[in-house]
Amino acid sequence: MNEVVATRSPNVPTQDSPSLPAASGSVLQRLPPRPAPAIGVAILLLLLACAVVPAWIAPFSPLSFDYRALLRPPSLIHPFGTDNFGRDLLSRVIWATRIDLQIAIFATLFPMLFGTFAGCLLGYFGGLPDALFRRLVDVIITIPFVVLVIAIVAVLGPGLTNMYLAISAVGWIVYARLVRAEVLAQKRLDYVAAGRVMGYGAPRIIFRHLLPNVAPPVVVFWMTDMALAILLGSSLGYLGLGAQPPTAEWGVLIADGKNFITTAWWMSIFPGLAIVLAGIGFSLAGDGLAAWLRRRG
Repeated sequence: MNEVVATRSPNVPTQDSPSLPAASGSVLQRLPPRPAPAIGVAILLLLLACAVVPAWIAPFSPLSFDYRALLRPPSLIHPFGTDNFGRDLLSRVIWATRIDLQIAIFATLFPMLFGTFAGCLLGYFGGLPDALFRRLVDVIITIPFVVLVIAIVAVLGPGLTNMYLAISAVGWIVYARLVRAEVLAQKRLDYVAAGRVMGYGAPRIIFRHLLPNVAPPVVVFWMTDMALAILLGSSLGYLGLGAQPPTAEWGVLIADGKNFITTAWWMSIFPGLAIVLAGIGFSLAGDGLAAWLRRRG
């Protein structure tokens, strides 16, 4: 006589193996598998809010002096403390977000657009312009990017406009090099040959077929480049070549606090943390965008 052995299904709850409530299971299923991109987007939304409506968020004016509250440490009234003029540091950090996000966009938007356009043309047509571009890249990569930007700003003069011009004059080469390599790989594929057989002109092949396929890595790199632009803009502001006082900018705030680092550490620490937070936000959001584009591809 065969003996029947009772088995338990791992999905059926029993008296000695309690199960999670159905509501809890559904909540766990709805959680994103990778919360890091969501954190990055939340950080960027917070920075965007500080940049768009700083007057609604900052508790004080960034330029109002209070000589009765010089170099006050962090407190309930001044969570980030005050500077050597009695200005509320939290308010100045919040208002500085507008300048630094402006740097992130304006210092990278033109290089991205022009570099993408130039890279598409160079990669598709090749020839003498492409050869000259390769020689230009060989020269540029031998000199550190920051040194080139500092040299150009030193010639043009300090200020945000000259800083944008200096970064754009060098930054487009990086995008053009990236797009050129992508176009060289894409134009060997069958869909480009099919377009030529069908009589499509070069502008249609480049901008309606090649460009959509090379755009995703460019957008992902742009997200990372905006974080680097904030770091570069803050570095130039620290050196006195970017935003000029009394404009609130994170690099300028760090430079203001360098002489008080032993007695008023908060003057440099909190603007530095803001730079780190912005870098984390752009990096996490860029990683999430890259993963989303890979899944779509």
